[in-house]
Amino acid sequence: MAGFRHDLFPMSSIQVVRPPAVQGLAWVKQGWALFMTAPVPWSGMTALVFLVLMGVGALPYAGAVLVHALSPFIVAGYMAASRAAATGDTVNFLFLGAGWRQGRHSLLLIGLGYMLAMWGVFRITTFFTGGDLSLLMAQVERPHQLTPEEAEALLQGIMPAMMLGSALLMPLLMATWFSPALAHFEGFAPGRAVWWSLWACWVNWRPLLVYSVLLALLGMIAIVIPFGLGLLVFIPLTLAATYAAYADIFQTVDEGEA
Repeated sequence: MAGFRHDLFPMSSIQVVRPPAVQGLAWVKQGWALFMTAPVPWSGMTALVFLVLMGVGALPYAGAVLVHALSPFIVAGYMAASRAAATGDTVNFLFLGAGWRQGRHSLLLIGLGYMLAMWGVFRITTFFTGGDLSLLMAQVERPHQLTPEEAEALLQGIMPAMMLGSALLMPLLMATWFSPALAHFEGFAPGRAVWWSLWACWVNWRPLLVYSVLLALLGMIAIVIPFGLGLLVFIPLTLAATYAAYADIFQTVDEGEA
């Protein structure tokens, strides 16, 4: 065991541990096992989340802000449902509101901070590469509408923007990967939750790399399944696997054992 420590209660603390690389595979397997405890509620929750985000995102001006602000609450809901499944409790839609009941202020600030950071990444990428990352991504989503000349120009313009954008997004993703769970379960303040998430991902890059590659492969399969049905399985699987990683990396110990 290694890493920083944080006092939770007078007689307990939490610390970051470093499991081996192969544990990334175990997290995906555990995520699947948690999903299979209640596949219909998990998929139903995900369908509801899609509908809510689509409706909120369609709102003029405030839509994008609200989607980013809601994202940590949604993740916290899935984390709470995953913990319930892991302890044998029933998974249901009510867990989607768990973040509003515990840690809501931190979750809101994490969401707003993520939105501002994303805005900064897009602006920096545009400034240094001349490519509008959001516009490029929108064009990639409709490749059938591009002529060969436009596709070639898009490829030339998107590569520098994608490389810089990926380099900037990586630490942002690491900082927000576990922060909703830390804010919800442990009561961490936003800054501390973001820092601990970043640190935990940094020191556990090996199992997280295995975990990410496996989920990326599963995601490619899920995307090709018609009518988005694959995503109704893939999204809860990914978040349940994230909970498995969280529970494995952040462990509570008694002060007498420290």
